[in-house]
Amino acid sequence: MSEQIQVEPESTSPRVRIRCGGDLRVEGWEQALIEATVEEGQPVVEAGPNQLEIEAASSLVVRLPFEGEIVESAAGGQVRVSNVRGGVEIERVAGDLQVEEAGSVRIGSAAGRVNVAKAAGGVEVTKQAMGDLIAEQIGGEISIAAVMGRLTLQNVSGLRVRRARADVDVLNAGGNAVVERADGAVEFINVDGAAGIGKAMGRVSLRGVQGKVACDQVNGELHLADVGEAAVSRVMGDLTAESVRGALSCRKANGRATLREVGGSVSLGGVGGDLDVEGCGGSLSAKCGGSVELANVRGDVRVIAGGDVRCRVSEAEGGSFKAVCGGGLTVEGGTTMVARGPGVHTFHAGAGKSSYSVTAGGSVHLDSAGILKGLGEEEGVRGARAAARAQRRASRSLGKTLRRTLRAAGKRAAEGDWEDARSWSFSFDTDSPSSGAAVRDEEPLTDFEDIDVDVDVEVDVEVDVEPVSEEERMTVLRMLSEGKITAAEAEELLDALGRRAS
Repeated sequence: MSEQIQVEPESTSPRVRIRCGGDLRVEGWEQALIEATVEEGQPVVEAGPNQLEIEAASSLVVRLPFEGEIVESAAGGQVRVSNVRGGVEIERVAGDLQVEEAGSVRIGSAAGRVNVAKAAGGVEVTKQAMGDLIAEQIGGEISIAAVMGRLTLQNVSGLRVRRARADVDVLNAGGNAVVERADGAVEFINVDGAAGIGKAMGRVSLRGVQGKVACDQVNGELHLADVGEAAVSRVMGDLTAESVRGALSCRKANGRATLREVGGSVSLGGVGGDLDVEGCGGSLSAKCGGSVELANVRGDVRVIAGGDVRCRVSEAEGGSFKAVCGGGLTVEGGTTMVARGPGVHTFHAGAGKSSYSVTAGGSVHLDSAGILKGLGEEEGVRGARAAARAQRRASRSLGKTLRRTLRAAGKRAAEGDWEDARSWSFSFDTDSPSSGAAVRDEEPLTDFEDIDVDVDVEVDVEVDVEPVSEEERMTVLRMLSEGKITAAEAEELLDALGRRAS
C-alpha cells in the first residue's frame, strides 16, 4: 500500500536530498509543494536549514517545483528525472539513469545505462558509468571520468573524457573536444573548437574541426578531413588527411600516408608505407619507407624514400632540384623524356623558386610542365661534344705515347707472320658519338641556358681524327697476342690513334 506526504517548502527553488532503496522518479511541476509517494512503508521527510531530506526503503516518486534542485541523492534501482531546472546531483545509481530537461547534471557512479537530454547546464561524471552513456542537447561542458560502454554525444557544448572503454562518437560540439584515452574507435564530426586525442586503441576519424587537432597515439587508422592545424605524434595504421587549413605534422605513421590539400607545411618524421601528397601550400619534409607521389607542392621539398619517388611540377612551380637515386632519374615534359642512371643529379625545373631535395632507394621520376635548366635533350648534345673534345685530346696524348713505344720496339714487332695476323678476330666498339642520344653524360654541365622541354634538337658532331697506319694497327695486335697489353688497352690504343668504325 502506497503512502504519500506533501510538504510546503520555504523557497520556490528548494534543495532536496533523496535516498531510496528501490527505483526513484523525480518530476518537476507547477505547484509550490513537495510531494513524496512510496510503494511500501512510510517515507521519512526532514526539513533542515538549507534543504529537505527524503528517505524511503522502497521505490519512491517525488514531485517538486520546476526550479527545485536535487542534491546528494542515491537509489538502489533505476532513476528517472525530468523537468528539474535547478540541477540534478546523483551520487550513486544501482541501475539505469535517465535525465531529461534539467539544469546541470552531476553523476557520481551509475551501474547501468546513462541517458541525459536537454540539459541547460553541463554534465559531469565524477567516477564512472558502467554502461553506455548518451548525452544530447547539452548547453554546458561535459566532463567524464570514465565510461565503460559506448559514449555518444550529440549537439553538445564542449567535452573532456578521461577514459572511455569502448567507442566514442561526437556529433556537433560547440567548444573543444578532448578524449584522453579511448579503448575503442573515436569519431568527431563538426567541432567548433579544437580536438584532442591522447591515446586511442582503435580507428580515429576527425571531420569538420574548426580549431587545431592534436593526437598523441592512435593504434588504428587516423582520418582527418576539413580540420585546422594538425599535430600527430604516432599512428600505428594509415594516415589520411584532406582539406587541412593549416600545417600538418606527424612524427611517425606505421602505415601509408595520403594527404590532399594541406594549406600549410607538412612534416612527416617517418612513414612506414607509401606517401601520396597532392596539394601542399607550404614546405614538405618527409621520410618514407615506401614509394612517394608528390603533386602541387608550393614550398621547399625534402624527401627521403626507400622506394621510388614521382613528382609532378606545374609550369609556375618547381625550382632547383637535387635527386639522389638508386634506380635512376627520368625527367618528362610533353613529348620529351630525359633519362639518367643512378647517382646524384642537380638541375632546375619550372619557373618557381623552391628547393627540392629528393633521395630515393629506387628511381626518381619528374613530370615537369615548365622549362628545364641543367637537363634536357641539349645536355646530351653538349655531352657528345665534350666527349669528342676529350677524345681528341686523349688521341693526341696516347698517340705520342704509342709512337714512342713503337720506335723503341722497332720494326721487329711488325715483321711477324702476316698470314696469321689476318686470321685474328677482334670485335671493338669504336663508334664515335654522332648525337646526344648516343652519349650518356653522367656529369651534366651546369651553365645551360633555359630551354623548353619540348624542343627537338638534332646534332651532328664531327670528330677530327687521324687515320691509323697498317703498321701501327698490326703492332697493337701483336702486342695483344703476346700478352703485353689487355684487350681493353688495345681498344683504347686503337681508338686513340683515330681508327674509325669500318
